[in-house]
Amino acid sequence: MKFLLGVVFGVVLVVVAAAAVIYTGSFNTAATVPPSRLEKRIATLALDKAVAKRAPARTNPLPATPETLREGLREYRGHCLVCHGAPGVDPGGIGQGLNPGAPDLSLPRVQARTDGQLFWITSEGIRMTGMPAFGPTEDEEEIWHMVAFVRHLPELTDEEVAELKARPGPPAAPAVTPAPSATP
Repeated sequence: MKFLLGVVFGVVLVVVAAAAVIYTGSFNTAATVPPSRLEKRIATLALDKAVAKRAPARTNPLPATPETLREGLREYRGHCLVCHGAPGVDPGGIGQGLNPGAPDLSLPRVQARTDGQLFWITSEGIRMTGMPAFGPTEDEEEIWHMVAFVRHLPELTDEEVAELKARPGPPAAPAVTPAPSATP
């Protein structure tokens, strides 16, 4: 009985201490403060378990053809480059201000994820990290193009690096010329 009361008291004490830290504003949520090792471990564990549970067990239906990679580069340049950068290409200012920072997608730990996991992360996003959900705005094929290009990142050619550096944003929309007015 004493043991059970001790456990209950310990749990209550932890909850009260956590509430005190939160309600007094002692937990600094500024993006300029790096997360603690404990925060990183908990967040990584939660992410890995959530992705493993929810990601589809699928492989990319698009073959890694030059056309697929060209379309993937276009999508990546428009949606991913500003935060993640690429081998030989630094992220933009927005990406440099993220905390936690967006991972380098050419790293072995990212490349070790399944196609389905990369698709799920890209489609659903990751809450409270700056990683948006592209599922609501992009169709499945566009997301699979991005997954194909992420897979290709460790093998970028000099031409692809140059193209990513030359155009860090999405391709510009064609200029629209207003129709001439019918009144003089």
